[in-house]
Amino acid sequence: MHDKLFERGNIGKCRIKNRIIMAPMGNINMADPIGRPLPKMIDYFAERAKGGAGLIITGLIPVSYGIDPTVSEDNDTTYFPRIDGSSRTRLSGWRDIASAVHSYDAKLFVQLTAGMGRVGSPECALKGKIPKSASLNRNFYVPQIPHMPFTDGQIKKIVRSFGQSAVNAKVSGADGVQLHGHEGYLMDQLTSSPWNRRILGRYSDKLQFAVDVVKEIKKRCGESFPIIYRLDLTQALEESYGAEVFKKRFRGMERTAEEGLFMCRVLAEAGVDAFDVDKGCYDNWFYPHPPAYFKDAPYAEETAGRLKEYFNEQQIGVPVIAVGKLGDPAVAERILNEGRADFVMLGRPLLADPYWPEKVKSGRIREITHCIGDQEGCIQSFILGGHPCCSVNPYTGFEDSKKITEAKAIKSIAVIGAGPGGCEAAKTLVKRGHKVTLYEKGDRIGGQLIAGSRPGIKQDVRRYLDNLQYQMLQLEENGLRIVLNKEADVQDIKGKYDAVILSSGLKPFVPKIEGMEKMRFSDARSFLNGTMELPSDVKRLVIIGGGVVGCELAYTLAADGEIDVSIVEMLPELMEGVVHSNRSMLLWMLMGRGSATGRGCDSIGKPVKAYTASRAVRLDEGKVYIEANRGRWDPYTPWRTLVPENIHNPFDKKLKAGDVELISLDADYVIFSTGGVSDNSLYHLMCRENAASEIYLIGDARQPGRVWEAVTAANDVARSI
Repeated sequence: MHDKLFERGNIGKCRIKNRIIMAPMGNINMADPIGRPLPKMIDYFAERAKGGAGLIITGLIPVSYGIDPTVSEDNDTTYFPRIDGSSRTRLSGWRDIASAVHSYDAKLFVQLTAGMGRVGSPECALKGKIPKSASLNRNFYVPQIPHMPFTDGQIKKIVRSFGQSAVNAKVSGADGVQLHGHEGYLMDQLTSSPWNRRILGRYSDKLQFAVDVVKEIKKRCGESFPIIYRLDLTQALEESYGAEVFKKRFRGMERTAEEGLFMCRVLAEAGVDAFDVDKGCYDNWFYPHPPAYFKDAPYAEETAGRLKEYFNEQQIGVPVIAVGKLGDPAVAERILNEGRADFVMLGRPLLADPYWPEKVKSGRIREITHCIGDQEGCIQSFILGGHPCCSVNPYTGFEDSKKITEAKAIKSIAVIGAGPGGCEAAKTLVKRGHKVTLYEKGDRIGGQLIAGSRPGIKQDVRRYLDNLQYQMLQLEENGLRIVLNKEADVQDIKGKYDAVILSSGLKPFVPKIEGMEKMRFSDARSFLNGTMELPSDVKRLVIIGGGVVGCELAYTLAADGEIDVSIVEMLPELMEGVVHSNRSMLLWMLMGRGSATGRGCDSIGKPVKAYTASRAVRLDEGKVYIEANRGRWDPYTPWRTLVPENIHNPFDKKLKAGDVELISLDADYVIFSTGGVSDNSLYHLMCRENAASEIYLIGDARQPGRVWEAVTAANDVARSI
């Protein structure tokens, strides 16, 4: 039972039907260029309210237009929704959101942010605008670009804009606001030591800005209009990187947990009605955006639990909200029952399955589609110019345009391959009324994710697969036919089906290297699908390929501390193209600083040696010879993100081609993690044989990619047949 999750609760005078809050996640490119919410954004929030969340909090809404140049784009357009100023044109969209959310007895809070400051896009500087921050700070993306300090007058103008934006939200029907004071954004920059080093003026007091904002909102909106404050209790920089890096790179400055607790007390006295607290900032982004590698609730005890205990001691009756990987209903319920928080906040779990609350309440937990933690849709998509979506839920961000409709003509359809794409195609086709047979050459559903779920750090993927298998078996009762251990061929298909969807995956690629006969080796996929055990005499391992799979394997095999592991990667960086939070956490673990359960845990193993801009040229007995670029840089800088290739960085240094050195690595075994090639031979054969009137190719079989591409293509095709 999950009774505690569905108790009513209050934030200020706002009565909420349960203890489940939808976390704020950026609604990038879900509004028009002037900031008015589009139907895309309205339907996105309405779906989560319909699914049973008690409180919906929007993504960050800047209030600092004309002051912080990083929130605007060309011609003063923006990729953020806007609620500042006096534009009734923008407010029409907000009224529609409030109305839609209230229809399902949910409440709506609007998250307001002071702006981006040092973590904003550096493009404004390249276009002649001077970026700003709390003090003289470096840009996070391009450190060579400085941010000049705001004047006190400019900061006061931001304070007034908070008040106007909050009253706009109130008039539009919102039930409260949340202040975006965490993670190293501008509000955090103005209220913490790493970035606010002001000596003179009103805002040299690091708490003054936050207090001024709270009082301004209460003055404009009334004392009964509730405010939630979002705070990183500590930036956790020294905890993440150790004293040496902390002092050298971060000047030995951060908000300590004790300072964070005191700040919450001051803000509660100023009028804040609830707090949700996490840890970390942009420079250790894996904390505020916990990747797949963390276990559930990685910091609930040390953040929400600690604040709740502090408030109890101080007799401060302000609710505390826990956040961070609470998608397992049992974990969320436990956090509440143990008194570590008054509410739980779910972000990505509600993107993967908006009906998480409804399914938990009705006891249909195994029907939940769980987040896999890849963050490719919810974050990487909008970093590259898109809008929030979801790898495992093709309707997220497309609620306004993607609908399941009953098939006009019932067809007999074969789906070949039961990976995430094949399963999504089969589910959608069955829901539309088609007769579907799903062929899988293996003995279980899951495709490439079965191998991907094998490392211990991939618990999110294992949970997703468990529920996916259950969901597919449930569909057998509604007409789906599943055929396992069957590699379908043309004879199985030709003349028997009206349409075929091939999602047959890929085949591993192992490059030809001189001397391979002298070295024991395997490819990563075979290793993951096997016992995942190296021969007992192996003490030195080389992994060729520094993509995400190779790096996950390297950490997994080095974690016990008994094997020396090295990675060889041809590109200048490890894991190019991987979303920053996942990439930075894996780098952090590979360098021996942390683990999937937190720093200081027993699973921290030996640091892994990595050679980037390098390629293996020869294998020999006990040796791997590589050519490594002499100018290669340190691969382990998890506090630095990779700038998308469409953003020009004039300070970017290129490696000099041909400037290489020959290095020999000691090795007893080699694992090739060098990707794969599409397994599309059956598709071309079926096309030649005219095996069906409609033949489609999706997923890795079309082009090696991610879960997002496979599931999206499968859903699009299945809705069109």
